[in-house]
Amino acid sequence: MPEKPNPFEELDELIERMNREFSELSRTFEGGGVLAEVAVDVADTGDDIVVTADLPGYAEDAIDLRADVESVTLEATAETETVDENATYHRKERSHQSVSRRIPLPNEVDAESATASYTNGVLAVTLPKRDPDAAGGHEIDVE
Repeated sequence: MPEKPNPFEELDELIERMNREFSELSRTFEGGGVLAEVAVDVADTGDDIVVTADLPGYAEDAIDLRADVESVTLEATAETETVDENATYHRKERSHQSVSRRIPLPNEVDAESATASYTNGVLAVTLPKRDPDAAGGHEIDVE
């Protein structure tokens, strides 16, 4: 028997599409800063949900990561304030960059048992699937 369609899948896709559009729009209005898009993969490995995000150029301590039973939210800020006083800049886009994204998860997870690592600009968040008796949100330390 075929699986029933998930009625919320299209809604999640619409929300993600709207987030991308608002990111583009905010680039226009943010003074001096750029709100960048962060690419993510969400994989189900059986016991865990693994979220992988490309965050090149961000320091580990500049990444804020939060999880609850149904989503992961990541925010990061990078500042590069190297200015050559003797140069005339024709374009200066690298001074400040921020990312912020809420990633809905396909299954409920145990946020308190989540782990994260950051290696070579790639953030990997491992979230064990939720025990039906657990509840609440939890902040995750990036190692």
